[in-house]
Amino acid sequence: MRRLIDHQVYEYDSTSIGQYGIESAMPKAQGGTSDKVLVRVIKNDKDRRKTQELIEKVAFIDDYEHKITNDKNYHILQLLKQGESITGIEVLMRISRKNVYTRINEIVNVYMAVQN
Repeated sequence: MRRLIDHQVYEYDSTSIGQYGIESAMPKAQGGTSDKVLVRVIKNDKDRRKTQELIEKVAFIDDYEHKITNDKNYHILQLLKQGESITGIEVLMRISRKNVYTRINEIVNVYMAVQN
């Protein structure tokens, strides 16, 4: 989620309409608007709301990570936040895949307890 926010993946601009080739011969959607500016404004608003949701999720995780008291669980959380794969965590922490998933469930339970 943090990478999506950092790269602003939702802020690319493409308002072009096919004017040549097969796209120009295809039927156009009915009931919509052909105003490129309005379409872009609506898309930007949707993207902004999605980005805001991601920011809130990341902030929640960051705000309550101090509730995780087990050192290994804390390190696994940090590795997950950095985008490390489960296999990578297995190798780095020298624990089994089952143990990784068990610890992830413990981390999720801590966050669920905080949320309630």
